[in-house]
Amino acid sequence: MPKVTVKPPPRRRAQIVARSLCATIARRPARSQEEATVIRHSSELRTLLLVLTLTEIPVAFLVSGVLPPPARPFHALLEVTLVLTGFGVLATIARHPHTVSPSRVVLRTGLLGDLDLPRERVRSAVRTLRTVQGRGLRRVPGEPSAVVCSLGSTIGVRLRLDPPVPLDLGDGAGSRDVDTVYVSADAADAFTRALSGGAGPRAAR
Repeated sequence: MPKVTVKPPPRRRAQIVARSLCATIARRPARSQEEATVIRHSSELRTLLLVLTLTEIPVAFLVSGVLPPPARPFHALLEVTLVLTGFGVLATIARHPHTVSPSRVVLRTGLLGDLDLPRERVRSAVRTLRTVQGRGLRRVPGEPSAVVCSLGSTIGVRLRLDPPVPLDLGDGAGSRDVDTVYVSADAADAFTRALSGGAGPRAAR
């Protein structure tokens, strides 16, 4: 049966970010499914977030230099929180990739909902390029039988499900039969090969 992990509440998201950051600093390997192909995602968002986080560091020192001394400790605390959050989100995305195993296809966003599908339901996977506004696990406007699982609006792969699977995304719309899933993947060709059985257990970059 398919499994939907809806967007967790803010406190739970903060815990996920903190744990991912600590695990990355400690160099603990991420959990991986046996005989699974790992597909990274959200490269555009990761690049943007990395640039913004690294830029924030020198900016913090510049701003601190013009603040009155009593305000500097509070500003430093704020900046440290922002930088650690940025690196934590990056770690969360990196440690929660898509995976394709002989029995399951798990599509992840890192923080905004996941979709776990039986492998036999995924009948085809083709490259596509389109934009669906929003972030996370969401429905597609104008396509009642389609959903998107991505952190950004740019989609690179379309999965066809047969027979359709009932999914409740926790958005108040109830359960609906879904036969199409749009997803982003850094290596779209490797993703489609893995789903068609043309790739063995490995990490696709």
